[in-house]
Amino acid sequence: MSYGEFVATVRDRGEYPNDEAERVVDAVLSTLGERLPPQSSAHLGDQLPAELALILENAADGSGRSWGVEEFVAHVAEAADEDEETAETDTRVVFSAISDQVSGGEMNKLLSQLPSGYAELFGYSELT
Repeated sequence: MSYGEFVATVRDRGEYPNDEAERVVDAVLSTLGERLPPQSSAHLGDQLPAELALILENAADGSGRSWGVEEFVAHVAEAADEDEETAETDTRVVFSAISDQVSGGEMNKLLSQLPSGYAELFGYSELT
């Protein structure tokens, strides 16, 4: 999947105008890049289009954060300049597109490094 196809998937699922879909992708992925340890962020980025991997890489500060789901969504809301309810919806939309793009093994590794509540945001409610 190319960057354009990824953004189009997010746009369609979230029913966003194109420029808003890009903004949402950037807000969610940059927040995810801050949240993940650098190695996890790099492994995830390896399975995404280069433009998305770069967003993750540029957001990584070297340590990863320990944010739970509510804190993560609050940071997405801040990055996207929107309320937390909208940010949670945006996160679910972007995470579902990531889930479609990333192999099952990599998704398992990613989810194993996050608190269980994140699985539901990725569309894996059976793991919560």
